[in-house]
Amino acid sequence: MRNTIVRAGCGISFTFLFGAVAASAQPSPTPESPAASVPVESVTVTGASSKSVNAFVMAAATPTHILGKVARWETPICPYAVGLPADAVALVVQRVKDVAIQARVRVSSDPACYPNIVIAFTSTPQALLDSIRKDHTEWLGYYSSSEELDRLGTVTRPIQAWYSTATTDLQGHRRIDVSRTGDGLGVVLSGACDLIGNPRMVVAGGVCTRVTPDAIAVTVHGSRVADGLRATFDHVTIIANPLEVPASRSTIDDYIAVLALAQINSLDTCQALPSITSLLAKGCTQPAAEITANDLGYLKAVYAADPSKLPEMQKNEIAYRMDQGAAGR
Repeated sequence: MRNTIVRAGCGISFTFLFGAVAASAQPSPTPESPAASVPVESVTVTGASSKSVNAFVMAAATPTHILGKVARWETPICPYAVGLPADAVALVVQRVKDVAIQARVRVSSDPACYPNIVIAFTSTPQALLDSIRKDHTEWLGYYSSSEELDRLGTVTRPIQAWYSTATTDLQGHRRIDVSRTGDGLGVVLSGACDLIGNPRMVVAGGVCTRVTPDAIAVTVHGSRVADGLRATFDHVTIIANPLEVPASRSTIDDYIAVLALAQINSLDTCQALPSITSLLAKGCTQPAAEITANDLGYLKAVYAADPSKLPEMQKNEIAYRMDQGAAGR
């Protein structure tokens, strides 16, 4: 059964961006050799209980504004980095690709692919973000008020990510998650007045019309388990000021790789399990210096879970899959 329902709720000038970042970037130390890092697959976790795994997932999972689901990449990723010497840029881009492959995320094989993950290193992050807000506001993600836009347009961490998400329905129709209020977009509903009721409705021949500007129309499943709608990433922007992070280049690259593939909701608090995502959280007794099996397990679970399931069921499946992987089952 399929129904049509209402859900309320890019490009870049790389020459400009490179100029803005390179002008403020500081010379970086000699990048560590990839061989100096312990391979992700060799990291093991002991004592990861179902309770702690569930706590990890509930803290990490970030719901999108339109669907309330965990977003993931469906289009092949194409990471691009600027602001560091060429060898360092190549390392972080390759690290994102390597982790993506391990998490079963598709990576574009086109050397001239259009970047959908932009990583910028700069010692003046707010100035760069101000430029992005001016020229590519859509990269900042969903906002429905000037106050929310101001919050998105403020740098609060030495490494910070912004996510532009989209909603895809059963028919493959894809729409970026943005507020429709005041832009002339939205959904027009027509039908019996007692069903559509709106004090500003227009009545014509006994039929009422209601315009809902901040909404989208989508085709869905008629199910209590899944609605057929998927939350996906459209663009991820990451700005890093390595001078403010007391960590090695390989640690920073690992942190960025996770942020590029998943929107983590708990970056300011210590995770229930050892995780690279706790790197910038205060008070963590043993912050991880590289991607852990928990991080990789979470990423694999996100990309293996059914994205069409309802929000809570999607998170439950992610936790189940991560728990099965941590237990070696």
